[in-house]
Order: sequence, then structure tokens, then C-alpha cells
Amino acid sequence: MNIPASLRNLVFKRAQGRCEYCLHPQGASAYRHEPDHIIPVQHEGKTNADNLALACLRCNRYKGPNIGSIDWQTESLVPFFNPRTQSWQNHFQLESAFIRPLTPKGRVTVKILRINNPLRIEERQRLQAVGLYPEE
Repeated sequence: MNIPASLRNLVFKRAQGRCEYCLHPQGASAYRHEPDHIIPVQHEGKTNADNLALACLRCNRYKGPNIGSIDWQTESLVPFFNPRTQSWQNHFQLESAFIRPLTPKGRVTVKILRINNPLRIEERQRLQAVGLYPEE
């Protein structure tokens, strides 16, 4: 997807260089964070500021063209957390390096993006130890 540099810069600055799903900082990543189509192009999502979020490589790859998943608690189809229209704090709570989902949207986002994979939690703990990742 060809996203103009000016739009890429806007997405990066708006997110303050952090993945808008897992909060991973660009400065601690081996790969560039990238604009993620919240609603993917194949689902008629537009390439504009309102439909783009900054995502680390892992979150973006795990999300892929998905727009949601089945919430195991409600057994309902639930859309993912949308950083443009929803507040991170309303859907997630940071507990040390563990990201606790608070809502069905939070649960499906954490599950499909594998946000609490043990290796990702360990990485966040190391980043917290050196002040590069937020703490509770």
C-alpha cells in the first residue's frame, strides 16, 4: 500500500512513536512501526488519517486483514479496538508489563494480536526496567 510520506509522518507523530495497540516504542524496535489500516482496504477501508493507526510489526502482522474476532466470554463477533475513536484506557489496563483487557473489544484485540505472549511481556518488562515503556 502506497501511503504518502506526509500521512505516514502524521500517523507517527500523533501516536508519539508508540504502537497504538501494545504501546511498544519505535526506539526499542528493530523494525519500523507502520501505518495500519484500522479497517483494511479489502474491507473498503480508506487510506486517510481517520483510518490509520501506528502499529508495531508484530501487532500489524497478527491483525492482518481482520477487523475483529469472536469474544470467548460473550460468544459474539466483536470488532477490534479502534485507536481513532476509542480510548486505550477504556479497553485496557497496564498491570506491570501485562496488558489486561477490560472490554470485549480489548479481549479480542489482545487475543488476536497476541499482545500478552510471554516473550512480549518479558520484552515489556525489560523496557520498563530502563524507562522505555510505561508502567501502571
